[in-house]
Amino acid sequence: MRSRYCFLLLVTAAVTASCKVPPPAGPPLRAITFPVAGFVHYTDSFGAPRSGGRTHAGQDLMGAKGTPLVAAVDGTVTSVRFGGSGLSGNSLTITDAEGWRYLYIHLNNDRPGTDDGAGTYEQAFADGIREGQKVRAGEPVGFLGDSGNAENTGAHLHFELHSPDGAAQNAYSTLRAGVTGAWSAEQLASSRPYGLVDSVEMADGAIHARGWAIDRATDDPVEVSVYVDGNPATTGTADQDRADLPVAFPGVGPNHGFHVTTPAPPAGVHRICLVAHNAGAGGGSSRIGCTDTTV
Repeated sequence: MRSRYCFLLLVTAAVTASCKVPPPAGPPLRAITFPVAGFVHYTDSFGAPRSGGRTHAGQDLMGAKGTPLVAAVDGTVTSVRFGGSGLSGNSLTITDAEGWRYLYIHLNNDRPGTDDGAGTYEQAFADGIREGQKVRAGEPVGFLGDSGNAENTGAHLHFELHSPDGAAQNAYSTLRAGVTGAWSAEQLASSRPYGLVDSVEMADGAIHARGWAIDRATDDPVEVSVYVDGNPATTGTADQDRADLPVAFPGVGPNHGFHVTTPAPPAGVHRICLVAHNAGAGGGSSRIGCTDTTV
């Protein structure tokens, strides 16, 4: 009936054309968690023409700037690009155990409430996201935006799906079948590493951050990154002896203390934050402390 109704309208308007009802999405290529934790709208634009003779290699999920993005699958972050210029702007790639790749393109590059292109790393990516980081489906990885050549098209996530041979595949059916699975605050709290910043001090031309951090899933030492004014600066390992930790946390070993140093930024007041990276199979990283430090 729907096709016939279209045909009658066309005849009445004396339009020589055919009325095509979009076919339903085919079977999904992969089982995924939907990568945007919020409302988006999209159509199947895979293969559509683009500037420079290109064709569209993904799907554009149009939504509000700053909407959280989550990992579509369990996997490893195999690339991170921070830089708002070029076609892609800020982007990341997650690769699963079978070699399929999930590309997230045009992540946010603006400060809140602006379109200034001056956003920091932490305004593009979730805490702890870096190359080599393990993630689990549904955990936060970044924020929807309009970086790269999306500045004039509206904020959206350009999402691509690549098979293990590197070929771009149409992700439309996979997205249509994607499940809503963004982790709740409670799930993240029970999975993320935990810790404490004891001190952040200036000495000998460097910022010295001390404290401890522990992974919930393994007694292996976690890595801790220093963020200066929203951008990662230096990473160290929380593997120093802290005899107080086994007393406070029975079953935990003592080697979870850290002393991370990073070169001092220019004179002024700077926001210094410490992020503990998940050492296990994923589940989110933790911002364990922030302070304003005068250089």
